[in-house]
Amino acid sequence: MSEQKKWAEKLSSQCGVSPAFLTSALEELSESCYGDAKTSKSVIEELTLSCHMNEADLRKFISDVSKSCPMDVKKLKNEIIEAKGKKEDAFQAIIKSRLGPTSSVR
Repeated sequence: MSEQKKWAEKLSSQCGVSPAFLTSALEELSESCYGDAKTSKSVIEELTLSCHMNEADLRKFISDVSKSCPMDVKKLKNEIIEAKGKKEDAFQAIIKSRLGPTSSVR
């Protein structure tokens, strides 16, 4: 079993989101604005475990990230941690982490 699948299986058992979706979300988030799988894993873990995001929430979050590139990935991760489990604040982290002129996510 690949490292990604092991990671997805373990996280799935903790958050209830399917391993297949978690693997897909990791790939999509890693490829959306940056190629950093380690940071993407941390972001997904924080969103599912602390912010209690489900599959639909994650799908919207990743879509919003993709629409907001370029982005400071480290800042995104830190802003999500600072959200302290608040889903709405995690979504606001996307806007706070954009590089360039700030605008709302569509």
